[in-house]
Amino acid sequence: MEGTFYKTPLNFSKIFQRQELPKSSIEDSIAQYINLVATSSFGECKFDESFGCKFWETDFDLLVDYAVLKNKITQDLTDSIQQHEKRLRLTEVVVQIREGSIDSPLASMRMKKKVYVQIKGFIIKTDRPFQFQGFFYLGPLSYL
Repeated sequence: MEGTFYKTPLNFSKIFQRQELPKSSIEDSIAQYINLVATSSFGECKFDESFGCKFWETDFDLLVDYAVLKNKITQDLTDSIQQHEKRLRLTEVVVQIREGSIDSPLASMRMKKKVYVQIKGFIIKTDRPFQFQGFFYLGPLSYL
């Protein structure tokens, strides 16, 4: 149904039982979609091979310069969001990269590249400002 947005992940048991699914706002739906585009690699979505983002390709490239990596991620996210998120008029993508450590059950601590992302734009339907903030870990790619 157009104009109805659902929270992910979908609870398929509710669908089969014909129960109402939890809904979300257009802002939350766009944020979920941006997260999905950013964490998908090309070829994962069988009905659209162009869906996803290229920055997963740098996942194990430990020797790449941070400035080069930052520019690549910024450009890749900008291109993917503009191509796939048609509800958003994108105005700015800001990327910061830092070293991050996470606890690991196999080791006391693992170092990864922590990529902070801030995306700004306007929701086309309402012309309201939109902002997404999040971070991802590279090597291997993961998000919180």
